Order: sequence, then structure tokens, then C-alpha cells
Amino acid sequence: MKIHKIIIGSFLLAITHFTAIAQTKQLTEADRLFNTKAYALAIDAYTKAIEKGETSIDIYKKLGDAYYLNANYKEAANCYAKLITPDLKNSDSEYLFKYAQTLRSTGNYTEADKIMLQFNAIKNKDLRASKFIEKQNYLERIKNIAQKYILTNLESNSVESDFAPSFYKDTLVFSSARDTGFLINNVHEWNNRPFLNLHTAKKDSSNFMYLGSFAKELNTKTHESSTAFTKDGKTVYFTRNNSENGKFSPDKNGLSRLKIYKATLENGKWANVTELPFNSDEYSVANPTLNYEEDKLYFASDMPGTLGASDIFVVAINSDGSFGTPQNLGANINTEGRETFPYISESETLYFASDGHPGLGGLDIFYINLQQENAEVANMGKGINSKQDDFSLIVNESKNEGYFASNRPKGKGSDDIYTFIGDPPLQSLNAKINGIVIDKTTKQLVANATVTIYDYENNNLIETVSDENGAFTTALNLPEKKYRFIAKSNGYTDAVKYMYSPKNENKIEEVVLELSNSKEATSVGSDLSNYLKLKSIYFDTNSSYLRVESYPDLDKVANYMLENPTVVIEVGAHTDSTESDTYNLWLSNRRAKSTVKYLVSKGVDASRITGIGFGESQLLNKCKNGVKCSNEEHAVNRRSEFIIINK
Repeated sequence: MKIHKIIIGSFLLAITHFTAIAQTKQLTEADRLFNTKAYALAIDAYTKAIEKGETSIDIYKKLGDAYYLNANYKEAANCYAKLITPDLKNSDSEYLFKYAQTLRSTGNYTEADKIMLQFNAIKNKDLRASKFIEKQNYLERIKNIAQKYILTNLESNSVESDFAPSFYKDTLVFSSARDTGFLINNVHEWNNRPFLNLHTAKKDSSNFMYLGSFAKELNTKTHESSTAFTKDGKTVYFTRNNSENGKFSPDKNGLSRLKIYKATLENGKWANVTELPFNSDEYSVANPTLNYEEDKLYFASDMPGTLGASDIFVVAINSDGSFGTPQNLGANINTEGRETFPYISESETLYFASDGHPGLGGLDIFYINLQQENAEVANMGKGINSKQDDFSLIVNESKNEGYFASNRPKGKGSDDIYTFIGDPPLQSLNAKINGIVIDKTTKQLVANATVTIYDYENNNLIETVSDENGAFTTALNLPEKKYRFIAKSNGYTDAVKYMYSPKNENKIEEVVLELSNSKEATSVGSDLSNYLKLKSIYFDTNSSYLRVESYPDLDKVANYMLENPTVVIEVGAHTDSTESDTYNLWLSNRRAKSTVKYLVSKGVDASRITGIGFGESQLLNKCKNGVKCSNEEHAVNRRSEFIIINK
């Protein structure tokens, strides 16, 4: 019995069970247990009823679902098989899908695919059906990337359920049902196993060692799981059952929904535990994850607008700490099934678990780069995925490693955390780059232009020169991330283009770099710093006071603005990461305003200039919080930009 199903299954299934036969006392009690999600006890009650001769379709539906929601797919398949008619046409479509899923989990893919074809015939507008039809070769696709992982079961795993890891400083924080003596005889009726709390482990020379309970002030007698921390380690978002005074607070149907809470670190203790404003007693919200800029929170929910049992949503975090309106990520990602346990990486790659996209069985882990146009959801492949449930994946892209949970056989407990090295978005892919450099105005080819390729950490990967036809070719072994191409040639402003490396090996990418002359260099969106060849704008240390050596460059900006009276610019001030995020944002805002004030003093109309401080949110290299860098490397990030926003 897999305890992660409590977190997943707390999103209500869109299925209504009807009982058209007279209820025996035993069946009435079994239904009560089922309807209150006491599935472990319901399994015993329905099994005894069947032994006494009860054989209704409703019983097998509920017994199958109770097994399904405890990840016992073999027994669930046996129950669902009794619901399927010989010609399949009169079968309940939702149970056709569930039957196919359980068949996959037992390794019977041939029969599962036959069932899915019939499911498509009945519900061809269902996203799960259409995605299967589009990828009927899914097994071959998954097999092709099966060899690219080195997996290790963590030493910190217990005989209970361990899952939902997250990065916190130099440790992993995870959910576990292990008995620590803190909560005695605290057992959940869903699966008759202990409740979930937050725990922590730390890597030694070879593996992860268990450290103990993460924060007793956060752990209660209800479930706590699925944490997401800000980079400074001072704020945590986590999942907890709807509770009051540390106890379950059920709704009118006796169900305790999942909610996301926020806490802040004060004097070494987690305090100020508050609910997020879009929580509800009518639906569940769970599994939070923050994007790198920490201005978006992704999560799973069955709130209104959900396509299936649970979907992935995103909500904006405003600069004042308030939240926007949650947005469904749409049908490219979500299906009528279960999409849950999202994780958003530094490169804006979304990882999530789903049983709605074609996979090996149970929950599979998928990924999609949210910054890449027309990107498709891709399966992580065999190794990461198995015939059982695989979920709650996180990655450290700089180290090319990650962690996920699975209830696959031969683990220590009902759910175990595994570490892995290499995955499709991190795996090196051979790519051939064919490019040309042209004059943006005349469209003439530009020979002898220098082309440099940088990675997302601003490392110089390769440098080449365009030939007499303006063409260049290079072969690169690139991870699937964002890359920057810069072309330089005398008499032109540098051409810059960003590209994501291909998802498929040996793919040829075409790159066109357009060099602009002086007039085009000042188009909307361009930076006057490049056109005017500005040096850095200097300020006194930890101050917004402009230094005298900055005046000549700022005078160039002022003169350009006076000569071009219709141009409107945005002054963007950026800092390095050597101070706190909050301080850097405050300082950069003051510096932006100081720069604007100087330009206005030179005669530029104030209505034509806006100033924005970005702090350390748009670093040009790897020098983020916690990364050791030289002063020269930090200096790259201390800059001012003068972006044309209107002409």
C-alpha cells in the first residue's frame, strides 16, 4: 500500500458510484469506508462481501478503485476485468482507461493498447485518447532513452514511504511516514499506515544519511509533504491537510482537503504559518514548486477549471508578496487523468507526474520546456520510469543529477527516493549548427563575421568565423538548454540570438544572425548601451549616488534622447548577488531612479524615461546565491541598460 496515493488521490475522482441493489449492513459499512477514503478498511469489507456472494458491478468498481488508489495495480486489474464487456463497446469508458493503466502496470502492453484503441473509439475527444493515438509508438520512444541513467536508492530511505524530495541548502527535505516516536499510533485509514511528516537527509561522501525530523514546529498530526524553498532559505511553501489546531478539519462530506501553506524562518525556527489565498475547503491544492526567479508558484489542484482528476496550475507572486489568479497550464500538459507533483527547473523545464500521457504504467514522469515554442511533452524514459508509480522528480542542472520517488519492486519501503545522473533535458545531445550572418537591411551575406556561442552561464563554448558566403557550421555536444549566439563585424552592432538545443540527437539546427547598422541598432527593444558603446555606469559602493566617471556616458544617452525626441526608454539597473535579494532589489531601484534623475537634469522630458531595478534577478552568468565567484565575475552583473520601448 503506497502512501503517496493519499496525496495524489486526495484530488477527488470524477466518478460517481451508483448502487441499485438493496444494501446489506456489511455493504453499507463498506461504502461508508470507501466514501470517507478509508480504503484499506474498505478493501477488507468489500472482499468479505464478495466471499459471501456479493458480485455487483458497483462492488468491483469500488474495490478496484480502492486497490488502484493504494497502487495495488494487479488486484485492481482483476477487479476492472470483471467490468469489461466482451465487445468492449458497452463498457464504462473511464474504467476502460483504468483497466488499460493497470494492464500496463502488470506489463501487458499489447492488451493495454487494444483497450486504449477502444477507449479512443468511444471517447475520441478525450485528451488521453488523442495523446495515445498520436504516440502509439510510445514504448519504442521510451526504450530509446532507457540506457541513459545511473540510479541509486538512497541510504536514508525507510521501510515506510519516502518521497517528494526538495533542495534546502546542502540537504534534502522529503516526506516520510517513518515512525520517529514523535507521533504515536497515528495511522491513516486510507492505507492503514502512519501519517506523513517532513524529514531531512544530508549527503556524505557516497550517499544520503538520515538526519531526523525537519522542523517539529511544522509537523503536526495531519499530513505534511511537498516543500518548496526560496533560494535564501528563509521561506518555505508546503502541503498540509486542511486542519485546525493540528487536527483534521473535514468538509461536509467528511473529506480533509489538501492546502498549500507558507512559513518564514525567524531566529532559527519556522513561524508565521499561513494559508495561501487560493486554498479552499471545496477542492485540494498541493505540491508547490517555485521557478528560479521566485515570481511564479506551480502546483497541482482539482480546483474549478481542472480538465481531469488533477491538473498543473501556475500563479504569479507579485512584488509585494501577494498572489495573482491561478492559471491552468492547458491541454498540452494536462489531461482528463492525473497530472501532479510539478517541479520547475532553472532552465524553465517543467517536470511532472501523469497517468494521462502514454507511459509504462501507473504514474510516469514527463517534462516540457516552457520557454520553447511548440514544445511537446516528453516521457523521461525507462529507468526513471517503471511499470509502477514514478513521481516527485527534482533536478540540479548544474550538477547534472536529480532525485525522484518510486514504488517499484526491490525498494526498501513502499515508496523510495532514488538519485540519478543524466536525463533527457540534461543529457548531452549531438547537434549540428548551420548558420549564416546577414545584413539586416540589405539581406546581403556578411563574410568574416566572428560568431561566438555561450551557454546559459555565460561560458564561451566555441568561436568561429563566417566564410565568404556568410555561412558557418559547427558540431556541438549540447545539453537541452538555452544558448546565446553573438555575431560581430566591423561597422555593425553585435547581433544576438538565443536558441534552445534540440530535443532529438543528430538534429540539424538553422541559425540566422542579422547584423544591424547604426539606425537599426536603435529599434524598439534594443539597448542603447550597445549602440552608444557605453561603459559601465558607476555608483558609490552600496549607494545610489552616481560617480563622476559615469557622467560622460550618461551625457551620450541624454544627447541621443534630445536628438531623437520621440524615443522612450526604460532604464534598467542590475546588481550582483553579493547581498540579499531584498537589499539588491531596493538598491537597484534607487540606482535606476538616480540615473533617470540625471538624464532629466540634462533636459530630457521625464515622461520619456522610466526606471526599474531588477536586483539580481537577471544575472548574466553563474554567480547566483551560494556560488563562489571572483569580483571580476560579479562585475559582469553590475550594469545599467537603456532599452528603447517606443520610437
